[in-house]
Amino acid sequence: MELIDTVLDRQPQEEEIMQKQKQGEEEEEEEEEERRRFHVLAVDDSVIDRKLLEKLLKAFSCQVTCLESGEKALEYLGLLHNSTTAASSSQQHQALNVNLIMTDFSMPGTSGYDLLKRVKGSSWKDVPVVVMSSENVPSRISMCLEGGAEEFMLKPLQLSDLHKIQAHLLKSLPHP
Repeated sequence: MELIDTVLDRQPQEEEIMQKQKQGEEEEEEEEEERRRFHVLAVDDSVIDRKLLEKLLKAFSCQVTCLESGEKALEYLGLLHNSTTAASSSQQHQALNVNLIMTDFSMPGTSGYDLLKRVKGSSWKDVPVVVMSSENVPSRISMCLEGGAEEFMLKPLQLSDLHKIQAHLLKSLPHP
């Protein structure tokens, strides 16, 4: 009889443990699903750095759009005013949801800093921008941060670097 009582006493505890495990798994799935909604625009003229960034962001469960120049990024965002495709591009991407822009600083043509300034002076101004560079130049870092960049990261990036940008991704999500 005592054995039956002991088993019956344990049953609610085991059910509670299983419920907590299931709840933890559901919370992890929700977090993963939320990250999947993050759309990152990755801009770098170096194909190697672009592929590395894409791989890291996808490992972090982000949707990634990779572009090879500042001009292409401006076009993608509908911010190229000097071409006839700007209007159609703007309409095409009106419903586009970009949660974060990560750009290399040094690129031919429109630099990452130029892209930053154009984004911050547009309807995309609330989208966080992270500037990256392989050169640790304090004046460049200050200039970008003062210009509106949320972060300045040194390349090559690592998966651990992406934890720094997680708060910026969360800020960019629409709040119900």
